[in-house]
Amino acid sequence: MNVGIFIAALSGSGVEFFETAAIAYAIARSGYRREAIWGTVVSLVSVGIISAIFGTGLQFVPIRLLQVVIGILLLWFGWGWVKKSVLRQAKGERAGWVDDDPLQAEDIILERSSRGFSHFNFIIMLKSAALEGLEVAIVVVTLGLASNAWSEAIAGAGLALVVTMAVVAILHGHLMKVPDVFIKLSAGILLVAFGTFWLGEGLGINWLIGDWIILVLVGLYGLAAAIAIRKLRSSLQI
Repeated sequence: MNVGIFIAALSGSGVEFFETAAIAYAIARSGYRREAIWGTVVSLVSVGIISAIFGTGLQFVPIRLLQVVIGILLLWFGWGWVKKSVLRQAKGERAGWVDDDPLQAEDIILERSSRGFSHFNFIIMLKSAALEGLEVAIVVVTLGLASNAWSEAIAGAGLALVVTMAVVAILHGHLMKVPDVFIKLSAGILLVAFGTFWLGEGLGINWLIGDWIILVLVGLYGLAAAIAIRKLRSSLQI
């Protein structure tokens, strides 16, 4: 079993699923439970089917080119998550999806209607879930393609979805206690490490210790993030 791929898929997917769950919960709490549930289900199923169709087709792309593209994609995603999380960690802020009003944090305005099923709010939930689901799909497909560890990548994403549903169902009143910034920072560091590794593979770099270099990269990026957080905190206190 490729534990690294499983953990990367689990953490990366978990971040996006939690954001989707927070928006769905806020919409349901506003009185539109059916719209939140069906919007989420239809969106995630649609993204999953599309990813399965197009993701497998990418296997016919030359491996070196594929590794370069995958490396760049993971670096882009991971760097964005790390940068945002480092800034939030230094400022002591929480993510928008654990805000008291996640709809306001995401600039979502619902249609206020009491007449049956609101198609407008359904589309709002559909769009929100699709955006997060697309990021999950990109992470899972790129991890699966680069490592050929499809079962680990899919299992990680699947477990992330189950855990998210369980946490929201059981602890929905305590979401503010979820260490969201730390989770996203950790996931970002993993993606950046994997992205660096596969970009190097695609460019023909011969890593001296093989796949073990990923652990070294995780340690180096983690250390760099910790130093950046400490320096930012110091500068903000001046």
